[in-house]
Amino acid sequence: MKRVGQLPLAWALSIAALGHCATAHGQQRGELPQPHDPAHAERSADWCAAHVAKREMVQAMSDCDHAVAKEPTNPRVLSNRGSVWLLAGEPSRALKDFEAALALAPGVANFYFNRGLAHAKLGTREKAIADYTEAIRLQPSLSIAHHNRGYEYELLGQLGAALADYRRALEITPEMKPATDAIARLMRGRL
Repeated sequence: MKRVGQLPLAWALSIAALGHCATAHGQQRGELPQPHDPAHAERSADWCAAHVAKREMVQAMSDCDHAVAKEPTNPRVLSNRGSVWLLAGEPSRALKDFEAALALAPGVANFYFNRGLAHAKLGTREKAIADYTEAIRLQPSLSIAHHNRGYEYELLGQLGAALADYRRALEITPEMKPATDAIARLMRGRL
């Protein structure tokens, strides 16, 4: 799973604008939004994911919009675009794509995890916890879901539950430094 980090404001604004333009202009003319490189047209879903992994957000959004227009019922394509929206600082838009992906493929742990990230960014902690819990139920070895659920519990002041999740994350992935740091923080008695 890729980490969700902060993008420079200019990138986030560019991506948000690109999303509006690519979709609106194509729909007005009845055309598909175009991938940033025409050579990517046949494998736009794969290119979208590759650009997300490299944090090439403008290219990712272009290819994701094209992939969604071509395959609007492909849950992986929807989840990829949701990831781009999340990285662009647009969790509400991401949430819509993750919900659409889950409606099509309700048994995929990563889709619940991704939706949990969107809920966390929106501050809907209980919904984030519920999504991380479902991701863990579907894939108990998803250590990052344990970690993130622990963090949400910590923010809600449920320190015992947070500690248990951080410890479980470390059992699964002993090198997970954020979980080690969180345990140390809780043991010191401060957030």
